[in-house]
Amino acid sequence: MKEDTELKKKIGKENPFKVPEGYFENIVPEIMKQLPEAEAQESEEITMWERVKPWVYMVAMFCGLMFGLRVMMMDKPVNKEINAGNVSMTDSVQGIPDEYIDPILDQAMMDDYTLYMYLTDADLEIYN
Repeated sequence: MKEDTELKKKIGKENPFKVPEGYFENIVPEIMKQLPEAEAQESEEITMWERVKPWVYMVAMFCGLMFGLRVMMMDKPVNKEINAGNVSMTDSVQGIPDEYIDPILDQAMMDDYTLYMYLTDADLEIYN
């Protein structure tokens, strides 16, 4: 603290940096004088093809993607032995992972008895 007060006494509180008078008022015109003259550029006319080109490329990309997916899906063997009429409930449920079965049952809103009857294909009339 003592050194700070001694420095302030020796140097003072005045700002030692000064800007010439009228510097900020004249700086913009001076800079503009030093810049070269800009030539007006003519705008190029955009043709119809240049406007449509991105859309054509996008359509071609989606067509290629769909064709590629079709080719990839044709490689999978299809089991022709299963007819739509011969599919049982157990065949369709076997492919479902176990972690999905509980939420499905919760959404079905079945109690245990109704679920048992449904899964065993029991006739409800004989139990009532």
